[in-house]
Amino acid sequence: MSQLRLTAESHGPIMPLGDPMGGETPYIEKGKALRVWMMTVPVSDLACALDFYGGTIGLEVQVDARERNWAELGPAEPASKIALYVPQKGERRQPGGPTGVVLETDSIFEFHRKLVDEEVPFLMKPERRPWGGLMAVFLDDDGNELTVVEDPGHYQRYPRPPPVTRMKPMERTRSCSLVRSDDAQ
Repeated sequence: MSQLRLTAESHGPIMPLGDPMGGETPYIEKGKALRVWMMTVPVSDLACALDFYGGTIGLEVQVDARERNWAELGPAEPASKIALYVPQKGERRQPGGPTGVVLETDSIFEFHRKLVDEEVPFLMKPERRPWGGLMAVFLDDDGNELTVVEDPGHYQRYPRPPPVTRMKPMERTRSCSLVRSDDAQ
């Protein structure tokens, strides 16, 4: 059996992982998290989950890979998706419980009414929260908790924070790894 051997002659310069200059290279605007791409939700039956998330909630199927126990639902790129998957036996995450998924709606009361008509259980009916928006919590068929909010004024109430500049790795402390750009020298 032959082994693949990478060489500079066959593949060009081979770069080590991380900063090849040992921390002396200036930071550039690459290599940062760009957005929340996807949230995963474990389910017991992918076909039933697709019916719930696609049919009942109304999310659009973007990737249908049922042969691999995987599907992605949500708006077209570049927005976030919910990935449904059937976990293997013994995997740490199993269906049921909090997901951390928060959906946004333009009418929480209409959303609630439609799901109640479909007999979807709600842990919390729509209510005004102290931060100003409306929120409800409901369950999918596997007992996964999902949150829905209506908060059109969210980004007007919370202005964008000032830009931050990353500290060099050697300057990091346990209590803070970011410094505000106006504090940077």
